[in-house]
Amino acid sequence: MRLSAQRDRGWRLRQAPFPFQQTFKTPLQELTPFVRTILSLFECQELAIHVETVVFEPKELIEFLIGHGIDKKDEPWQDGETFTAENENEALGLLEAVLGSWIDFAAIPSPNSTFAIYADHDEYTTVFTNTAELLGSLRESMNRANFSEVENWLWTGPRSQGRIQEGN
Repeated sequence: MRLSAQRDRGWRLRQAPFPFQQTFKTPLQELTPFVRTILSLFECQELAIHVETVVFEPKELIEFLIGHGIDKKDEPWQDGETFTAENENEALGLLEAVLGSWIDFAAIPSPNSTFAIYADHDEYTTVFTNTAELLGSLRESMNRANFSEVENWLWTGPRSQGRIQEGN
């Protein structure tokens, strides 16, 4: 696990990183199966979490980081910090911890990713994919696991209200 406090490095999502997206209601009481269902469809050797905004003290994330040798307990949180999970198990744990905290963030996997995630403290998780087929597979898996889609919702950018899609 790595931590970088460097701001920006071209990560900020100013528009959807891939053309296909679906937003899901983040189930705070079922984060483990939620995260596992999302990541089960994708290759994720490394996952970078780019912090957009820390709304309240992220207790779950602090505990997770301490367990991986990163002590942020007494340090101020900064927008723009990056945490990088270096294997699949770390990625699962990190994504779960950050979803359980009051943070707006982007999750960018590598290498050669086919997806990206943006989640906010309002408990919405938007997954972007590079193909309609991949998005369809994700939606099918999430529906089978009884996770709720936010229907007709179009993510329009960080800290934005989003909007309802017309014509669907």
